Amino acid sequence: MELSWKTLRDLERSHGAAFFLLDLDAFRANYNEFLGAFRAIYPRSRLAYSYKTNYIPRLCREVDRLGGYAEVVSAMEYDLALRVGVEPTRIVFNGPYKREDDLERALLAGSIVNLDADYEVTLLEVIARRHPQTWLTVGLCCNFALEDIRPSRFGFDVEDEGLDPVLARLRAVDNCLVAGLHCHFSTGQRSVRSYAERTRRLLDLAARCFRDHAPRFINVGGGYFSKMSPALRRQFACPVPSYGEYAAAVASEVAAAFPGADGPELILEPGAAITSDVMRFVAKVIARKRVRGRDIALVAGSIHNVKPTLHDKQLPLRVVGAPGERTEAAAQPVDLVGYTCMEHDCLYRDCQEAVRPGDFVVFEAVGAYTVVMKPPFIQPAAAIIAHEGSTFAVARRAERWDDVFATYSFSASEEALPATARRAAKARG
Repeated sequence: MELSWKTLRDLERSHGAAFFLLDLDAFRANYNEFLGAFRAIYPRSRLAYSYKTNYIPRLCREVDRLGGYAEVVSAMEYDLALRVGVEPTRIVFNGPYKREDDLERALLAGSIVNLDADYEVTLLEVIARRHPQTWLTVGLCCNFALEDIRPSRFGFDVEDEGLDPVLARLRAVDNCLVAGLHCHFSTGQRSVRSYAERTRRLLDLAARCFRDHAPRFINVGGGYFSKMSPALRRQFACPVPSYGEYAAAVASEVAAAFPGADGPELILEPGAAITSDVMRFVAKVIARKRVRGRDIALVAGSIHNVKPTLHDKQLPLRVVGAPGERTEAAAQPVDLVGYTCMEHDCLYRDCQEAVRPGDFVVFEAVGAYTVVMKPPFIQPAAAIIAHEGSTFAVARRAERWDDVFATYSFSASEEALPATARRAAKARG
């Protein structure tokens, strides 16, 4: 959707000088394209959307509507999945930290729980004794060496038959079913070769662990590259594979291992791959100045809104100019800086577009981790405006003072507060 200055000005009046725009049509297209690439090769593929990447409820509900699973790594995310209407049997519960009551709830509800460490096996044994009449279904997160990837901290070390003792403990539990294998690797490379290798390793382990029958699922995890503009792609030192290239690397291996119609479900856990390019961040240009030979434009956002992981990439952007003449000074290269008091708060270095106060700067490719990792540092979180075509709707209102400080304890007696604070508290009701 093309954005005019008038459209952005109207949104600013309703939602503040900075806000996100969420393109639901683009999200659906990414979901269908990603999953379609895998199903074209292996029809029993299933997408489990990574909530931790972007847990806007509108997105999570859309995944469920499209037939996908919810991939969660905490009780908070598990509760979100239930709140948006996901059936517990369609929730994949991963992550290194699962409390006993959270684990018990998910197991009893029939969710897909991938165990990560020995302490979880011990918890499962306790839970199984408490509920001897209920089948508890689990998967195992597997840790193994991959070429060009630093050792992962997640899962059970499966080298040198390291998985056998874990399997023996679980199979000794009368009401426990080990249904599949999972892996989770975090790497900057994200190469096709890496995904092919991890898939082969999981399939080899499955052949060893499930000798009499196929596993219910093989889960190769997430971490796939997203779609991106040529300018952003050039900033990566490695190739950026397409959805189809990932599918050829992963689904082809599974299809070759299980050529029949009764093979395991292939579970994929994309997050950034399908969300990164479906959100934009809009920030109004507040002021411009020159300091010691450096041109600086202050915008109504911060680096935490566009790249909270503090990566060094220059995100695609465009300037939507306010009506009026562009001066020569406005056309000088400028650093776009944020509202915080931190020197590193630079959203874009050496912007070549003409920038002046009253303009709007629109950052692309901000759909991954920006919403979930933005801290309540100096300013509350910005609004999120969803759009389908030219129709806008609030997906999240802008946070307010009360949202940030609702969990804090203040003085029990208003009389102990300064007069200005008493007046503010009274005004808030």
